[in-house]
Amino acid sequence: MIRNGELTSPLVFLGILLIIVGVILIALPILLRFIPKLEEVHPFIFWWFKVDGVTVGTSPALILAAVLIYLIILLIKR
Repeated sequence: MIRNGELTSPLVFLGILLIIVGVILIALPILLRFIPKLEEVHPFIFWWFKVDGVTVGTSPALILAAVLIYLIILLIKR
């Protein structure tokens, strides 16, 4: 029997979070087979370059979306 406050307890939240992380860690090798190589991805989705053997990348699409969301929030607050 589940009492009213049991589902919101920190211990239950931690357990659910650990289960989700475990499922992601198990599914990650399977999902990596379907992800295309960096050279095949459109530059607007993922732009990358190498600096001394380290690959550095960002997403111009996500940066643009973040800026637009920020501007919308600023306009709504006025």
